[in-house]
Formats: sequence, structure tokens, C-alpha cells
Amino acid sequence: MNEIVTIAPWNAWPLVIPALVAVAGVVISSRGTRHHQKGVRELGTSLFLIAALAGASMFAIMPGAWDQSERREALEAIGYTSPTFSADVVQAPGEPAVTAFQAERDGLRIRGVIKSLGGDQWEVSEIEEVER
Repeated sequence: MNEIVTIAPWNAWPLVIPALVAVAGVVISSRGTRHHQKGVRELGTSLFLIAALAGASMFAIMPGAWDQSERREALEAIGYTSPTFSADVVQAPGEPAVTAFQAERDGLRIRGVIKSLGGDQWEVSEIEEVER
């Protein structure tokens, strides 16, 4: 079974929030420095550092969580249940990554791959089990 599914790419808009807090921290810190208020300067510095760490953490975690959630929803929309994914595998330099998955369909455990076709289009292919 080969099917084409649409998976929306990750949108980075949530990173705007820590960026705004970081800018506010710089402004507060500079005002505290200008008016010789140590507490205000330290507050601004703390806000900047916390926002920078939060932004870096969000950037590290959110894309992977988004991608996995979107892949799971796309597979469930075409009839798979309980999909789990392995790490991405690059077949050759310059070729799109392929992600292996396992899921249930019609009560059977199915193995397959999901491969990027470019943009937001992905091809879902099942891997036939070979009896030994």
C-alpha cells in the first residue's frame, strides 16, 4: 500500500514569546543601568537569560514533537492505529530522509516507512514481512 499524505511543516511562531521577553529584559536592564538601580538591572538580566534558555529549549524540543504528532495524525487519518516512529534515516546525501514506523491496521501489526516527496507531501509505504 502506497499512499500520499500531507503533513504541515513546523511553524516557529511560538518562539516569538521568549524573543519578546528577551527584548524586554534588555530594555529593563539598560534602564536599570542608566538610573543606577541595581535591582532593576539584575531583573532585566535575569529576564533575558531565562528567555534565552526558554527559547533555546523550545527550539530544541518543539520541532520534533510537532513532526511526530503530525505524522501520527496523518497515519491515523489513513487507517493506521497506534503508530510509533524510529529515528530519521538518510538514504544518500541530498536525498530526503525516510522515517520507519510500526502501527496496527485491521488488527495486524504493520511495518512501513514514510518518505518526504518535497514540501508537505509524504509517501507512506508498507514493508512486506518475509517468512523464514
